[in-house]
Amino acid sequence: MSCIIIGASHAGVQAAVNLRGQGYEGGITLISAEKVLPYQRPPLSKAFLQDTLPEQRLWLRPEAFYQQKHIDLKLNTRVTAINREQQTVVLENGDTLPYSQLILATGASVRRLNLPGSERKGIHYLRDHSDTSGIKAQLPDVTNVVVIGGGYIGLEAAASLNKMGKNVTVLVNTARPLQHLTSPVISDYLCRLHEGNGVTIETNILATEITGGAHLDGVTCDNGKHYPADMVVAGIGVEPCTELAAMCGLAISNGVEVNGYMQTSDEHIYAIGDCANFHHAIYNKPLRIESVQNATDQAKTVAQAICNKASAYTALPWFWSDQYDAKLQIAGLSTGYDEVVVRQESDTSLAAFYFAKERMIAVDTINQPKSFMVARKYLPTLPNIDKTLLADPDVAVSDIFTGAEACLT
Repeated sequence: MSCIIIGASHAGVQAAVNLRGQGYEGGITLISAEKVLPYQRPPLSKAFLQDTLPEQRLWLRPEAFYQQKHIDLKLNTRVTAINREQQTVVLENGDTLPYSQLILATGASVRRLNLPGSERKGIHYLRDHSDTSGIKAQLPDVTNVVVIGGGYIGLEAAASLNKMGKNVTVLVNTARPLQHLTSPVISDYLCRLHEGNGVTIETNILATEITGGAHLDGVTCDNGKHYPADMVVAGIGVEPCTELAAMCGLAISNGVEVNGYMQTSDEHIYAIGDCANFHHAIYNKPLRIESVQNATDQAKTVAQAICNKASAYTALPWFWSDQYDAKLQIAGLSTGYDEVVVRQESDTSLAAFYFAKERMIAVDTINQPKSFMVARKYLPTLPNIDKTLLADPDVAVSDIFTGAEACLT
């Protein structure tokens, strides 16, 4: 009995940890294409980029841990093929490894710029350890940075680079940052926060060319403006890594299709994390979720399934983002909301509660950890939340939710 895990980020490492925790006694092989120990991804755009987090604190587990748990960690190793009939994987060096169960934790890869000049030196992405290391290596020679993309990665990178003394401009191709992810009240707060710290945010704008010679010198946009730059950081989204799954004939649709137990169309193969598309019981639709929480929770689900303790995945999605002194915490998915109730506790503390057909479906909070924790606990089970009380900062959020819960009994 042996389990091979392809991918050694949050999902893959946690799957190995949970398998041992569930009593799995077979061999576990954890394969990583990267040269460094498996690491946390969130600090790559924040503390690790700012050089305030030592590299050894970036690791998910120390090297000795894998030896102690009898997990065969293979670094700098690529899988080139999966043979489903023989239940083997083929490595880049030609070796084959047999498996009883195979877990795909292959994650996602960045979308790359596709415009004139996108081959010039000085363009960076922010997905893995080598990306952040490349940015840090160039920073001593950088004064002006253009960030292309107004999602979480783009804004976090902008905040970090600004704190490091760089002149930062963020180019957003929508009317506001995070337009497809949060409400105007949250976007507006973050815009004011960035601009108050000296970052320039340009909206409704498209980059059309990266200018310069061998090394870039700026970005030209569809409004005719040219933004000088010594460095460009692009955060324009990711695509699930499904190549191996597709090559061996697994069902693919915006990721590797899995059931509630993370099992693919092959009963011996599972997929978890950013690469997995599953039917979410809470939202009653297929979802592919890119978050640490989703990766680690699905790792628990797959370990239970392999160890014959199956429990379907039903976890509520939650996320976070740190920018300057603002801690943004998100519980649930706000897609399809028709009303937002705002709770403002101070100039630097607010929450947006999202409703759809009178039922609360999500919450975004900035520096309101209590509101986040309480809402996360009760979402999405409670109807009939008193919205007037919810907007009143003098009424404890916990009292509002426990009161609504009492009405159900």
